[in-house]
Amino acid sequence: MFHPLFIIFFAAITIATSAAPVNFPTVEESKTELKDAGMTQASIDQLSAFTQRFATGYPVVQSNKEASDKFIADYSADVQNFVKSMNEKDQTLYHNYLVKYGLA
Repeated sequence: MFHPLFIIFFAAITIATSAAPVNFPTVEESKTELKDAGMTQASIDQLSAFTQRFATGYPVVQSNKEASDKFIADYSADVQNFVKSMNEKDQTLYHNYLVKYGLA
């Protein structure tokens, strides 16, 4: 259902925290937008946790190709599994959010 680029969402949100490009929301704005759209708090919290995981984990491994490849593969699998476990409404809201920002 989702384009594989949805993983980039987390990296983009992480980068947006320090230098938000025009028309791209901050982490807090993203949380508010998803909540206002009707996403469950549990899904918002887990997506936020993934964002934090990427923000803290990737910089540690980015200089090592093998380690960064493993991090991205593990991270991507975990995110994909989580998204698949979300209820149908949250999945739809998340997909629409990604489409809105050109990430799906």
